[in-house]
Amino acid sequence: MDKNSQQLSAIRQQIDTIDNQMLQLIDQRLDLAKSLSSLKPADRDPWSPAREHALSQRLLDQKSDTFPAKTMISMWSALITCSLMTQGPMILLCQNAEMTSWAQMAFPGAPTQTLVDENWVLQTCNTKGAIAVVEFPNSDQSWWADLAKPASQLYVQTTLPKWPANNPKACCLSVDNPLFRQGQVCWTIIDQRAELPAGAVQIAGAKGLVLIETKSPIDSYPPTGDGWQEPKFIGCFFPALVHEGAK
Repeated sequence: MDKNSQQLSAIRQQIDTIDNQMLQLIDQRLDLAKSLSSLKPADRDPWSPAREHALSQRLLDQKSDTFPAKTMISMWSALITCSLMTQGPMILLCQNAEMTSWAQMAFPGAPTQTLVDENWVLQTCNTKGAIAVVEFPNSDQSWWADLAKPASQLYVQTTLPKWPANNPKACCLSVDNPLFRQGQVCWTIIDQRAELPAGAVQIAGAKGLVLIETKSPIDSYPPTGDGWQEPKFIGCFFPALVHEGAK
């Protein structure tokens, strides 16, 4: 065996050793994740979008020169999804084929089913571990208006893709009522006859309602008239991940 072949074999052996070590560390991580299920409230799903966002952003902020951001997010998304699936059921209820594609990129390996338009809210609420993946609100997408009813239990937890920013294609919803954290944006449904709160941005309008985005929850709101829709909070989430130098 010549010198180059010997060096090649030695490097490959080192890579194999590292691969084995990485697998052992992943197994340890999954064991720790599984142990979390007994510590979390029984009425909450394992998925914590805020925790996932903080973890991913921390990794991106390390600015690896050899690890592309897109690859990093993809790999850790798969790892996080695997961790979630060790803690309990998880299923992606997707509005259409495009949403299935976005969902599979965000949660690699998680099972998917079709979201039924006629009763999608009830389907999501009644499916243990369900995450509904629907198109980002626009002139043709008014699913958010279905959440205006006081009894609605669904909340927007995040948008997709996770990265890069400023190009939302989908929304993920589940039954967990999210707790607002600094840096998140909030979505609220208001009556179209009401004035927009200061600093609010209108996302969409339909069925006499307006979906608005604010930088914090709406603590107070002017009294509404008879027959008006009361403001309804439908979720809060962090904007997409940010990576300096991303193109």
